[in-house]
Amino acid sequence: MTPTEFGKLIKTDFHGVFLFYGEEQYLKQHYLNLAKKACGDSTGGMAFSGEGQSLSSVCQTVIETASMPSMDMSKRFINIYDVEWKKASEDDFAFFEDCVSTLKDYDDVVVIFDTRPETFDVGTEKKPTKTFSRIDKLVTTVGFIKESPAKLALWIQKHFSASKVSADTNVCNMLVRYCGRDMTTLNNEIIKLTAYVLQNGRNAVTEADIHTVSSMVNEIDAFDFSNAIISGDSERAFSILTDMKLHKEAPEVILGSIMKTYSEMYTVKILSESGLMKQDIAKKTGIHEYRTSIYLNRVKKLSKNGLQKALSLCHEADLKIKSSNFDSYNILDILLIKLFMTERLK
Repeated sequence: MTPTEFGKLIKTDFHGVFLFYGEEQYLKQHYLNLAKKACGDSTGGMAFSGEGQSLSSVCQTVIETASMPSMDMSKRFINIYDVEWKKASEDDFAFFEDCVSTLKDYDDVVVIFDTRPETFDVGTEKKPTKTFSRIDKLVTTVGFIKESPAKLALWIQKHFSASKVSADTNVCNMLVRYCGRDMTTLNNEIIKLTAYVLQNGRNAVTEADIHTVSSMVNEIDAFDFSNAIISGDSERAFSILTDMKLHKEAPEVILGSIMKTYSEMYTVKILSESGLMKQDIAKKTGIHEYRTSIYLNRVKKLSKNGLQKALSLCHEADLKIKSSNFDSYNILDILLIKLFMTERLK
């Protein structure tokens, strides 16, 4: 379930057991607050940590709390965080299954297990971990994945507007590039920038304001990865790939970035050899003129045969990721090695 779907569910007579996962803590907290408010629990809900306790002990506490009668006929809201899932035994999971089965009979209780990415490994969409797969069959899971830069720019613009400050699309996009995609960080930067421009008697944020007030975050993403491939910097490319693995970036998304880069380089190579100039290539392909310039400089050192071989290797990797039981990240490692070797082809 997506956060948006959960938001719609909140507006109904919802109840049951949910598990929040993913890196986007800002949205998690936002929807936790909405769920608590929707329950109308006069006690403000119950929240407790599972740190240092067995999963069975946590479940016992949840059952006891859920069984307590509501004094004002409102729903009970129970939020559990920092459960040590990795230490859970088979007996713990059996008790957890019984707990969830019992809780589903309560139509006046909402239970949310809130997880952190550093302590709860979801795996990937194609290959989820056994723990997540097991839990996903029992409760409703809600994924809080980082939003795309485009969606974040719109969100930033709306937040500035709510504070009676304007920021154009270029400024909002720059804030994402400068400060990264973490919404908690971006929210703090929006607050700082709003206070700064208003204090200076203005009501519009500029790119210069971002350089003056905001804290730069060197966030590694698919754009950095693509740039490393274009420049032929194999050491940088492997370093970024390692980082993306640690952050559980979907292998399919990583491969998509690689394929797009080589496909565009091949297209630019063909068009340049046909006699088209930079501006014409940019207009014909829709690739930004600046990026077209980078591609032109790069493909001068690459042969058409080498680029064709690179695209073939990408398609082979795509088939392996979609149809084999091999580790997808290992497939990407091998692909990168082969891709940089194709540069020797004439």
